Amino acid sequence: MRRITMVASGTACLASAVLGDPVPIVNPGFETINRPLAGGEQSNGAGGAGVELGTYSTFPFGGGVVDWSNPVIVPGWQTRTVPFGSPSQILAGVLRPTDVGGDPFITGIEGDHVFAIQAALAGQDTGVLLRPNTEYTLGFLGGISRFDSEYFFSMSLIAIEDGVTLPLEGQAGVTRLELGRFFPPGGGADGLMRRYEFSWTSPETLPAPLVGTTVGIHLFGSDGLPRVLYDDFTLTAVSLDACPADVDGDGELTVFDFLAFQNLFDAGDARADLDGDGSLTLFDFLAFQDAFDAGCP
Repeated sequence: MRRITMVASGTACLASAVLGDPVPIVNPGFETINRPLAGGEQSNGAGGAGVELGTYSTFPFGGGVVDWSNPVIVPGWQTRTVPFGSPSQILAGVLRPTDVGGDPFITGIEGDHVFAIQAALAGQDTGVLLRPNTEYTLGFLGGISRFDSEYFFSMSLIAIEDGVTLPLEGQAGVTRLELGRFFPPGGGADGLMRRYEFSWTSPETLPAPLVGTTVGIHLFGSDGLPRVLYDDFTLTAVSLDACPADVDGDGELTVFDFLAFQNLFDAGDARADLDGDGSLTLFDFLAFQDAFDAGCP
C-alpha cells in the first residue's frame, strides 16, 4: 500500500508533477496571520492545547525571549512542544526570514513567510474523510538555512478519529499512514527551499480503525537546536477505482448501483464522498449521476 514517487537529485528526493483532486489545506503557505511580522520575528507556536501565543526573535536574530504582549495567530495549524521542551515556549511557528550579515537566511520561498520548527510538533486536520483505494500525495517546499546544522526533515500523513482536538502523532485517535523523510543535497543546510512529495495509497477496504477518520498532516521538528523550514503545502487525492459508479462491483451499471450508493451514503461511508470534499452532500449524488452517465471504461 506504499508508494514513494520522486525524482532523485543527489541524496534528495525532489517532487515530480502530480495531478489529482485537491484536498483543502487551511493556510498552506503560512501567509494568513493576524498581524505583520518583522524580519526575523517568529510566532510562538500556532495554537493548540495549552499553547500560549506570543512571538520572539529567533537565533541568529536575537535572544529568543518571548513577547507575550502582541501574539500572532496562525489559522489552520496546531503545535505542541516535545516532552523535553518548554511547556510555554514552542520552538515552532511562522517566521519572516531576513538577511543575516547581508546574506539571505533562506531562498526559494513563495511569499513572505515560512514555517520554522525545532524541537516541537505541528499538524493540521483537513477534515476530509479518508477514502479507500485512493492515492494521497503530499507536496511541500522544504529547506534548511545556511545558519543551521540539520541535515534532514520529515513529516507524515495521518488519520484522525472524530473528536481528536490535537492532530499530532502520539495523541490517542491519531494513526500514522505514511512517513516521508528527506535528505537535501549538499548535506542539507544550503539555504535553499526545494519542492518534495511523497504518496500513500489506501487499501481497497479500509480497516475498521480507519473507517470514518479524516486525513491530516503531521510535521516533525529537528532533533535539537537546528530548525527546519516548510512552506506551500499541497495535498491531492486520486481515486484508483476503474469505475466509481459500479458500486456493487458486478461489472454493470444498474439500478442496484443506485441502491448500493444510497446505502453507503446513509451509513456515512467515505466511499460515498465522490466529489472528495470531505462531506456527504447532494453534490455526491450529482457526482455519482455523472459517473453513471459516463459509463465504465
